[in-house]
Amino acid sequence: MAGYANRVITLNFPELTEPGDEPIRVVMRNPKTVPAQALMADTPNDATPEEAFQAGIAILAKLVIGWHVYDATSLDDDQPPLPLPATADLVAKLPMEIQNRMAAELKETTSAGA
Repeated sequence: MAGYANRVITLNFPELTEPGDEPIRVVMRNPKTVPAQALMADTPNDATPEEAFQAGIAILAKLVIGWHVYDATSLDDDQPPLPLPATADLVAKLPMEIQNRMAAELKETTSAGA
Protein backbone atom coordinates (compact mmCIF):
# COMPACT_ATOMS: atom_id res chain seq x y z
CA MET A 1 0.00 0.00 0.00
CA ALA A 2 1.48 3.33 -1.04
CA GLY A 3 0.62 6.80 0.19
CA TYR A 4 0.87 8.92 3.28
CA ALA A 5 0.88 7.31 6.72
CA ASN A 6 -1.90 8.02 9.21
CA ARG A 7 -4.39 9.33 6.63
CA VAL A 8 -7.29 8.53 8.92
CA ILE A 9 -7.71 9.25 12.62
CA THR A 10 -10.37 7.99 15.00
CA LEU A 11 -11.60 10.20 17.80
CA ASN A 12 -13.18 8.13 20.58
CA PHE A 13 -15.55 9.53 23.17
CA PRO A 14 -15.98 6.92 25.91
CA GLU A 15 -17.32 9.58 28.29
CA LEU A 16 -20.26 10.17 25.91
CA THR A 17 -21.04 6.48 25.31
CA GLU A 18 -24.10 5.01 27.04
CA PRO A 19 -23.48 1.66 28.77
CA GLY A 20 -24.11 -1.19 26.34
CA ASP A 21 -24.01 1.05 23.25
CA GLU A 22 -21.49 0.99 20.44
CA PRO A 23 -18.68 3.46 21.28
CA ILE A 24 -19.25 7.06 20.23
CA ARG A 25 -16.56 7.91 17.69
CA VAL A 26 -15.72 10.02 14.66
CA VAL A 27 -13.45 8.71 11.92
CA MET A 28 -11.98 11.55 9.92
CA ARG A 29 -9.34 12.28 7.36
CA ASN A 30 -6.18 13.39 9.09
CA PRO A 31 -5.93 17.14 8.38
CA LYS A 32 -2.15 16.74 8.22
CA THR A 33 -2.54 14.74 5.01
CA VAL A 34 -5.15 16.94 3.34
CA PRO A 35 -4.23 19.68 0.83
CA ALA A 36 -4.44 23.22 2.24
CA GLN A 37 -7.09 24.24 -0.30
CA ALA A 38 -9.48 21.65 1.14
CA LEU A 39 -9.08 23.16 4.61
CA MET A 40 -9.74 26.77 3.65
CA ALA A 41 -13.06 28.36 4.51
CA ASP A 42 -14.79 30.31 1.79
CA THR A 43 -15.85 33.29 3.90
CA PRO A 44 -15.61 37.00 3.13
CA ASN A 45 -13.52 39.26 5.36
CA ASP A 46 -16.70 40.86 6.70
CA ALA A 47 -18.31 37.53 7.62
CA THR A 48 -20.50 37.49 10.69
CA PRO A 49 -19.51 35.17 13.54
CA GLU A 50 -22.35 32.84 12.47
CA GLU A 51 -21.10 32.75 8.86
CA ALA A 52 -17.55 32.04 10.05
CA PHE A 53 -18.82 29.27 12.34
CA GLN A 54 -20.83 27.69 9.52
CA ALA A 55 -17.79 27.78 7.23
CA GLY A 56 -15.72 26.01 9.89
CA ILE A 57 -18.40 23.36 10.42
CA ALA A 58 -18.47 22.77 6.63
CA ILE A 59 -14.73 22.11 6.65
CA LEU A 60 -15.11 19.61 9.51
CA ALA A 61 -17.91 17.86 7.61
CA LYS A 62 -15.63 17.39 4.58
CA LEU A 63 -13.16 15.54 6.80
CA VAL A 64 -15.65 13.00 8.26
CA ILE A 65 -15.53 9.56 6.65
CA GLY A 66 -17.38 7.61 9.33
CA TRP A 67 -18.98 7.98 12.72
CA HIS A 68 -21.23 6.57 15.38
CA VAL A 69 -22.91 9.66 16.82
CA TYR A 70 -26.36 10.92 17.71
CA ASP A 71 -28.35 14.10 17.18
CA ALA A 72 -27.57 16.14 20.30
CA THR A 73 -30.35 18.59 19.43
CA SER A 74 -32.94 15.86 20.09
CA LEU A 75 -34.59 15.80 23.48
CA ASP A 76 -35.94 12.27 22.93
CA ASP A 77 -34.89 9.53 25.34
CA ASP A 78 -33.52 7.66 22.33
CA GLN A 79 -31.67 10.25 20.29
CA PRO A 80 -31.61 9.44 16.57
CA PRO A 81 -28.28 8.44 15.06
CA LEU A 82 -26.80 10.82 12.51
CA PRO A 83 -26.45 9.38 8.99
CA LEU A 84 -23.61 9.63 6.52
CA PRO A 85 -22.40 11.39 4.51
CA ALA A 86 -21.63 14.12 6.99
CA THR A 87 -22.88 17.58 6.13
CA ALA A 88 -22.42 20.93 7.84
CA ASP A 89 -26.00 20.67 9.13
CA LEU A 90 -25.30 17.25 10.65
CA VAL A 91 -21.96 18.26 12.21
CA ALA A 92 -23.77 21.22 13.79
CA LYS A 93 -25.94 18.65 15.64
CA LEU A 94 -22.94 17.10 17.38
CA PRO A 95 -22.19 17.88 21.04
CA MET A 96 -19.64 20.65 21.64
CA GLU A 97 -17.19 18.05 23.00
CA ILE A 98 -17.06 16.32 19.61
CA GLN A 99 -17.00 19.55 17.59
CA ASN A 100 -14.19 20.89 19.77
CA ARG A 101 -12.05 17.75 19.40
CA MET A 102 -12.48 17.76 15.63
CA ALA A 103 -11.65 21.48 15.51
CA ALA A 104 -8.58 20.90 17.70
CA GLU A 105 -7.26 18.35 15.19
CA LEU A 106 -7.77 20.88 12.42
CA LYS A 107 -6.28 23.76 14.42
CA GLU A 108 -3.19 21.74 15.30
CA THR A 109 -2.53 21.31 11.59
CA THR A 110 -3.30 24.84 10.47
CA SER A 111 -1.41 26.42 13.39
CA ALA A 112 1.71 24.39 12.64
CA GLY A 113 2.07 26.11 9.29
CA ALA A 114 1.68 29.63 10.70
